[in-house]
Amino acid sequence: MEAYHWGKTISPWLNQELFDKAIQSYEADSHAKVINFEIKAATQPGENFASAVYRATIKFTSKYQKDVKEMSVIIKTQPACMDQPDMEILLDTTLYDTEIAAYTEVLVKVQELVDAAGYDDVISPKLIYYTLTPRPVIMLEDVKANGFDTMIPKLHEDFEVSKMILRRLAKFHAAGFYLQDEKKINASAFDTCIFKFGKNSEKLFSEGYEALLNCMTEWDGFEQYLEPIKHFKDIILEKSLKTYSPSSDTGAINVLNHGDFHFKNMLYKMVEEGGKVEDFMMLDFQICVYASPAVDLTYALYNFVSDENRLTRYDELLFTYHEQFVEALKKFGYLKQPPSLLDLQVEMLKNGHFHAHFGMLMYPFLIFDLSTLKPEDIAGGMKNLKSKMFENERFKEVIKKELERYLHKGFLDG
Repeated sequence: MEAYHWGKTISPWLNQELFDKAIQSYEADSHAKVINFEIKAATQPGENFASAVYRATIKFTSKYQKDVKEMSVIIKTQPACMDQPDMEILLDTTLYDTEIAAYTEVLVKVQELVDAAGYDDVISPKLIYYTLTPRPVIMLEDVKANGFDTMIPKLHEDFEVSKMILRRLAKFHAAGFYLQDEKKINASAFDTCIFKFGKNSEKLFSEGYEALLNCMTEWDGFEQYLEPIKHFKDIILEKSLKTYSPSSDTGAINVLNHGDFHFKNMLYKMVEEGGKVEDFMMLDFQICVYASPAVDLTYALYNFVSDENRLTRYDELLFTYHEQFVEALKKFGYLKQPPSLLDLQVEMLKNGHFHAHFGMLMYPFLIFDLSTLKPEDIAGGMKNLKSKMFENERFKEVIKKELERYLHKGFLDG
């Protein structure tokens, strides 16, 4: 059987009525009319797990256009079929509410601030239209014509690209930090995360750790980690909820996190010669959260940094992020004392349990080839799926080194 592909079936609510409303809103013309539209999947099988993503070409007329105009958009919506086991989690959350709020209330202000500071960074594609009825739909500008695409380059292999991505993240964080301090946004309203999905979260992580422990009992050299991980399994949900909540502790840093700073949640522009990343934009703001920067930084360290550099150049990476964070704050007009590098290092240590959780349960998902995922793999439940991911030889080699670090730094302690 072929890998799952939500975009294979066109969601029935992507119809003439929807596109008419979208164009009328975008053109500010209640008489604008869509002449024709064509929809096709915008992602490959296995690339998207929580949404169906389409590319649509729309031909329309309006009072501002004498001739028929053509526009390409990217559409994100719920999958047409949500009857797979464990998939009800995708319907029981406010993911689309959060993303719409991010685009309408925050990202416009962030981009204006970045532009005013003289940076040429474009944080994300522009929002074209959104609706929540009859199902959530978000339409974004299609920036493929500008050279951006969803291709997945081997980002982690180039240390300079890793630093470029951390600098962009630092600017995004600094903008949210400044806007919140100036009371120009309500970042604290963004509090959605995977750890707040109730019993679904408990089941998801419990089954994952059980599968990992079952695998480790068969692997040589992992005996000393079995008991600490058994204990860690029982405390990680409560501890991670603290990571995903703003802290009022002295020296604590709170920023508006992307929340899912994953290499598949980006659009990339490549240099034609050499195939290196020249630029990128962020996508998928469904779980933006106001909390410790450790959230996005942990994602970044596992998504955009090689295993070797994450283990040997960790401090240099944090220094790069912090240097850009402070510079951006100053350019934005922040007059107070910015968080120090020591504050950031402490922040990462305090939230080291999340780093360990990511390494053990989320990292194997990153390096697993999702194009090989079949419907029966999902039907078997997350425990069976995780077991398949843990048997990856690269994961076993890396996690053995990581676990020693987790243990010695106290990340597995209660």
